[in-house]
This record gives sequence, C-alpha cells and structure tokens, in this order.
Amino acid sequence: MTDVYLLHVTLSTGDVRRSPRSEVSDAAVAVAARMLVDARYGAHVSISDYADVEPAGCTLWLANTTRCPTLVIYAPDDGAALVTVGIATRSRCGAPLWRRLHSAAYTLATDPDRCPAEPWCAARLEIGLALYPEAAHWLGDLERCLAWAWIAR
Repeated sequence: MTDVYLLHVTLSTGDVRRSPRSEVSDAAVAVAARMLVDARYGAHVSISDYADVEPAGCTLWLANTTRCPTLVIYAPDDGAALVTVGIATRSRCGAPLWRRLHSAAYTLATDPDRCPAEPWCAARLEIGLALYPEAAHWLGDLERCLAWAWIAR
C-alpha cells in the first residue's frame, strides 16, 4: 500500500519535501487537532499547553476556518509573528491561498503563479523568527502535524 503524503513548502527558501502521513504519529495529530479546535474561535492558543517547546509562551492563531485555513504562530512577549502557515486541501481554495501567502512585503523564493498540487502545507517565515531562532527546531514538525490534523478532520 502506498503512503499518502502532503507537500511541505517553505516559501521563504523554496524548500519542498514530501511529508508522508506515516512520519507523524496518531498521538501528535490528536494533539494538533485539539489545538485547532481550541483556536477555532479566534483565540490565541498557548502552544506550551500542548507541547514542551522553547521559547515557552508561543501562541497559535487560526486566522480562518475555511477548507484551506491560514494559521499564524506568534512569539512570546512581543507577539511578533514567527511563521504564517497555509494548509490547502482542495484546488478550489489552494490556488487563492497560495497567492495570498505570497502577498508578503518581502521577496519569497517560490512563484505565486505556480501553486503545487494539493494537499500541501506552506510556511512563510516571518521576521520574528530572527528574534527567536530556537523556534526553528520545532516549527516544521508542528506545521506538518497541524496540516495532517486539518486534513483528517
């Protein structure tokens, strides 16, 4: 049997990797799903309440609950954005989301007119990550867990 996968794209660097569902445990997807449920009403959810991450106090905000959501992960204290994440499950909303993610005030390595095939998870690294580089150690894993949780819902 072939494992299903999603593309995990880092818009800022152009890195693309296939993320098979088998590399994310069911337990991790369940935790990510709880985070998404808790964030669905526009609340900033403390990631430290669900996982041991540094720096403590980072929050997750679910910007919308469409079929292709946008999430933002913020740094503690000053609230600077670390990463903006888009999750595309269908082409109908994937292409518009891809273009919206490219509306950054700085140049990205990916082409706004070349949307990958769904499902995908795209991460746009934000300026706050320069202030909290230790978050880079867990952000990619969290992005994939959140994407698989959204797909499974």
